[in-house]
Amino acid sequence: MNSTPPTPPPLPIDTADARACFALIAGLPLTNAREAHQTLITLLTGLSHRPPAAGDYLEVLEALRAPLAFLQDEIALRYAGKPLPPTPAEAEAFRQVLALWQAAARAYAQVAQLGASQQAVQSRLALICQRCVHYAGKVVLEFYRARREPSPGAWIDLHGYYATAEEWGIDKVVVPEPLNEQLKTQSPAGAYAAILLADLASPYSRSALEFTWIMRWARGFAPLVAVKPLGEPLDLRAFGIDLMHDASTRPLELLPASESVRFFDTSKLCPGIQELLARLKARETPASLGLGDDCPSAAASRLLLQLYKPWCLNATPRRFQRRGSSGIAQVCLGLEAIHFHVSGGEFNQPEHVRLYSRDDMDRIWTFRDQLDPTQLAVRNTQVQISYPLERWSVADQSVSGFRLQRGEAGARIEHGQLMGIKPPDGEHFLLAQVSWNLMQRDELMIGIHVLPGLPQGVALRPTGLQVSASERYQRGFLLPEMAGLKEPASLVLPRGWFQAERVLEVFTDRPIKVRLGELLSQGADAERVTFTRM
Repeated sequence: MNSTPPTPPPLPIDTADARACFALIAGLPLTNAREAHQTLITLLTGLSHRPPAAGDYLEVLEALRAPLAFLQDEIALRYAGKPLPPTPAEAEAFRQVLALWQAAARAYAQVAQLGASQQAVQSRLALICQRCVHYAGKVVLEFYRARREPSPGAWIDLHGYYATAEEWGIDKVVVPEPLNEQLKTQSPAGAYAAILLADLASPYSRSALEFTWIMRWARGFAPLVAVKPLGEPLDLRAFGIDLMHDASTRPLELLPASESVRFFDTSKLCPGIQELLARLKARETPASLGLGDDCPSAAASRLLLQLYKPWCLNATPRRFQRRGSSGIAQVCLGLEAIHFHVSGGEFNQPEHVRLYSRDDMDRIWTFRDQLDPTQLAVRNTQVQISYPLERWSVADQSVSGFRLQRGEAGARIEHGQLMGIKPPDGEHFLLAQVSWNLMQRDELMIGIHVLPGLPQGVALRPTGLQVSASERYQRGFLLPEMAGLKEPASLVLPRGWFQAERVLEVFTDRPIKVRLGELLSQGADAERVTFTRM
């Protein structure tokens, strides 16, 4: 992706004048994010072409850090957590945010170059290196936040800034870092380690909110991990990084034994996460543990357990290994379309809740002897046209799911979305949930988890004193018990329907009442829950 911004309009100030730059930053209209963001793009571009003295340049960059962080997050709201492929407006917002992170990293590197002979600048090289690593890491994290594949050079830039700090022997020097919420300090190595932790957290499989928590936790946990040169014999399943390779962390067994390879040591992190899990279980709040006041206890425990494996147990094998596969899978999206293709026919309200007007009744009675059975097939074909199928290429598969790909043309796909899929060798549509989605240049890649069992389309409606006997039914699905996989029978409901102990009426060939039990999973548009028959 070309992230070079177009030439911005000229600034009304001389960027070589540090005092004018400070005044411009102080007067940024933060309530108008678009205008203020464009001003920062213009300012950094101007500074790169006509910088002030190196020491003043550094102070100007420090002054714009807080508004820069705020405005970048504001603009990122336009695309973070949105379905893929992106709209043109979302793609443009992403391009602007990415370009600004890159410009910030280059600006600090320029300060180091301009101040090579100035003691005031040389004494702050650790801070400059930390800032360079921080902003180069922000570039990588922005690709993750936008669910894009990092462009060539993104990782090598990050490795290069860290390697410079390591070469100068200042990689472990702790400097003030106001943007690190808890510690307020960070070293270049700590900034680097935080990015590596986020990379190991399967960022494409996280919701936008979970990814925000992961980035915060990674900064807090970074002092507990270390980036070390290869030395004593190591477990080859441990993760490492090659500073000369434009890629993220890999198992050490896949990396060459060279001077550019580093071992990512997380051994001290394991006890810390175990302690957090124990204290959460003892009903201490996430806020009191430094995990954030926007993270519920149940969500914090669940996510920490998921992170324990990649962060503490090294590169353990997948539970279900993927194997190469090919062919075309048919996919449908949306509860209405999925219900149609799973059931093989149009969804109709059960007879006992259908509402007919007087005209409807007169028509049915008058033309009861003229009903043409062939019209039913015509009607079914008309409905099917309203629920088209997409064709996706199968990249590979495992026992529990598939990796699919297609071009940019087609429906937008959201993380956690429910879909119906008919595999290349299948006869029936199955239910699946999008585990992760990612844009690789002009290709959309998704990983899907197939829900166990052959689904049955059912009709659902609430019950209770406030519910009319003619309450309309909604579409849902019944999944059978799979004893061999230890999977209970479950219902797939529209998002927002689940309440523990709630009683629903389920209609297949007749109505039955069920009591909802445990929430098994929750996605963008559906929830899977256990139930008991009443």
